[in-house]
Amino acid sequence: MLALVIEQPSYGYEVWQRFDARFSGLLDVGASRIYQAFDALLDAGLIEEVPGTAHVSRRQPRPSYRATAAGRRQHRAWVVQELHRDPDRLELGRRLLASVADDAVALRELIDRYEQACLDEMAQLAPAHADADANGAAVAERLLAEERRLVLEARTKWILFARRQLEER
Repeated sequence: MLALVIEQPSYGYEVWQRFDARFSGLLDVGASRIYQAFDALLDAGLIEEVPGTAHVSRRQPRPSYRATAAGRRQHRAWVVQELHRDPDRLELGRRLLASVADDAVALRELIDRYEQACLDEMAQLAPAHADADANGAAVAERLLAEERRLVLEARTKWILFARRQLEER
């Protein structure tokens, strides 16, 4: 929720619409839960009402909210923490490799399929073009695409390493 307000200061219903568009099918949250989250974020000092935005709709005022400096700091700290840990992927990799460790043909096939998935994903990434006039969202998208490309590049290097290890075996 905080990330959505950081991306674009908004009022509750607008944040709920963006949340629903982004996470529909994964997380179904009613609009009332958004207001509960806003209350918690307000109490924690992570968001604040944007002055002069409490325009009144037919039923109630709809102030817009933005992240406070503390909210942005806390969100950045959380993102950095999440970037450093991906235990699900590592555990899945361990289980997958263990399931074929004694079968060299199956292990090679698994590595080939993994490589093809990486190559397919890399082919879908848009090329990163530097644009001096790009807004913050465009720059962020370019940075994320480059991070993903570098991760895929590292995975293809691991695939080469894995193949060499199998050949030596």
